[in-house]
Amino acid sequence: MANMAKPKRLSSGTSELKSTEGAVSPNVVPIRTDSGDGLDGFASEAEASTPAPPKPAVGRAKSIVIVAACVAVGAAAAGVSYVRGRVAAPHTPPPAPTGRAILNSRPAGVAVIVDGAPRGVTPLELDLHVGTHDVLFRGDSSERRLAVHVENGLRVAENVDMPAAVPMAGVLEVVSDPPGARVTLDGTAAGVTPVTLRSVTAARHVVAVSHGATVVNRTVDVAAGTTASVFVGLNTQSTAATGTFAVESPLELRILENGQLLGLSNGAPIVLTTGKHQIDLINEALELRLARSVTVDAGKSTRLSVAAPNGTLSVNASPWAEVLVDGRSVGLTPLGAMSVPIGSHEVVWRHPQLGEKRRTVVVAAQTPTRVTMDLTK
Repeated sequence: MANMAKPKRLSSGTSELKSTEGAVSPNVVPIRTDSGDGLDGFASEAEASTPAPPKPAVGRAKSIVIVAACVAVGAAAAGVSYVRGRVAAPHTPPPAPTGRAILNSRPAGVAVIVDGAPRGVTPLELDLHVGTHDVLFRGDSSERRLAVHVENGLRVAENVDMPAAVPMAGVLEVVSDPPGARVTLDGTAAGVTPVTLRSVTAARHVVAVSHGATVVNRTVDVAAGTTASVFVGLNTQSTAATGTFAVESPLELRILENGQLLGLSNGAPIVLTTGKHQIDLINEALELRLARSVTVDAGKSTRLSVAAPNGTLSVNASPWAEVLVDGRSVGLTPLGAMSVPIGSHEVVWRHPQLGEKRRTVVVAAQTPTRVTMDLTK
């Protein structure tokens, strides 16, 4: 071809083409097309050397927004707050108000279950949430259930007497005059007088007391958990004439004659010879000792009724309280030298702002009983 110059290789990897008029054409460089067909295209050097404007970072901005949203949602689920790109400290609710419960039982060592959960054995002190709680005292053979009301910052005390297990057997004591007589119980040898037979089945039994040629039979009722006594005089005059004797009392009293235990109050009748008897009625725990003279008639039952004598009870409180004894209001503290029957009593202190406390106290016959309650604890 005429007037066509041979292309000259340039160091930049481009070719310079001259037209027949001698003009120099723009430099072209190979570029990769976006068509995905693997072919090279051409563009001018001016176009290739001009940097492409940056694409907007749309995808990165969306990612930041999504991550921030996830952090906020996770923080809300975890109980914390998300404020202006940072996680705030978790919110801690204030502690629930509590009071202190003091739980005692007689006898001690009884399991305590509060609102269905075991909490230990008596004596026991617990911090409980304010409100009313179901408290169960569970012993080996019995249970006691109480509703215990707990107030904020206060102490409440509960004292319970657990019901004693009712035994299925009793005790039989056999005494004779003179002593040393042989004893059989329902035909079975049981020893010589004086003799105490334990674990005797609660039922009616036949007791035979023999000394030489003399044999005396007695029928005695043994009750569960009590002591029955049989006294037999083995001389001719006394064996022909006997009667029974019993003591009725709200207290448990031991019945003695000449220092010999005959039985217990409210137990089975005691067989005694006819005539006058000097009887002692004793309860050591209540400091009580009474002497009574009774006359027993042949073939008859003699009963002696013994009321509980009074003891002295003084009650005080801080700051003050209305006092109830066995459910009956007796006035405002301080209360001194009140006359009440000896034995166990429930004392309740009641204050309009500080609530109510209660305690079981034992009043004895001789020593005055003094009890006080701090309602501020």
